[in-house]
Amino acid sequence: MAKAAKPPHLTYLSTLKLIADQSRRELDALMPHRGELGRITEEIIKGVLERTLPKRFSIGTGIIINSDGGVSAQTDIVIYDNFFNSPLLSEYGARVFPVECVYATIEVKSVLNLRTLKKGISDIMLLRRIGSKKKYIVNQRQVVIKTPPRSYIVAFRHSGLGKDYETFKSKLAKLLNSVDAHVHGVCILENDWFAKRKAYVRPAVLLGSKNNSLSQLYQSILTGQENFAVFPMDVRAYLGSEARRAE
Repeated sequence: MAKAAKPPHLTYLSTLKLIADQSRRELDALMPHRGELGRITEEIIKGVLERTLPKRFSIGTGIIINSDGGVSAQTDIVIYDNFFNSPLLSEYGARVFPVECVYATIEVKSVLNLRTLKKGISDIMLLRRIGSKKKYIVNQRQVVIKTPPRSYIVAFRHSGLGKDYETFKSKLAKLLNSVDAHVHGVCILENDWFAKRKAYVRPAVLLGSKNNSLSQLYQSILTGQENFAVFPMDVRAYLGSEARRAE
């Protein structure tokens, strides 16, 4: 009797895990180049996302702005809509992204410690404020959508965040509670840890596990796109009152 084929969704999940395993092998092979780990990790993750995300998504690097003048920190990986919208500036590899086109961001660290984790979360909270007033044109009218981009932190290794996964989760939850911050995922590649905050729950409840960290990261990014409705941005909001008077 022929072996029954896997259901399509299981095949897809297995393929995603194979891609994640390949990413880990590439990183392990490049471990001697420790000074380049952040950049190498960033490029490998970018490559995987470019192969797995639908073509309406693009991958870039740069800063994110809103029409009220808000400006994010420099962002390592920006997953953005390149169908309805596009970056305002794209020169020499660095781009300026209107927040209306941004689905998710990833900060990549060689080593994550308490100081860099606090800085990463602070940058995420700034981005969430910038992303709380996205202005689109729907049926010829301006619509404001308050859902900010999803935000992730990926590190090759950590220092001082716990000897085991449960301690790591506890320290991360304590920090998130202290500043009432939300992060969609923190991934430590060397330990194979992934943790994410459960939405709308206070104090913070963290989900995830200590295995298949890259697979969990990719799954979270892929499923996270379901939460976003993206439309053409209201360009007039960026051009100011002179553009409106000229109509």
